[in-house]
Amino acid sequence: MDGMTASVYLMTTVKIVELICAIAFLSGRFVPLASVVIFPITLNILLFHVFLEPSGLPVAVLLMIGNLFLAFYYRDKYKPMLAPK
Repeated sequence: MDGMTASVYLMTTVKIVELICAIAFLSGRFVPLASVVIFPITLNILLFHVFLEPSGLPVAVLLMIGNLFLAFYYRDKYKPMLAPK
């Protein structure tokens, strides 16, 4: 955590991305894009709680399940992005 707080911009950037994605989720606009953008942050939250701080694991698992549900629900939107050219 000392390294992350030493870089002044990192946590600010993460929180801004989280806020923008939360607004997208709540408004219902750009939900597939927000789900892709927030996935690495959700994965890091899950891995942090798996390996370093198990007390927050239930919330991290719920976040990951919610993100995976959204990815599954909008899977048709991702097909053009994953299609070979």
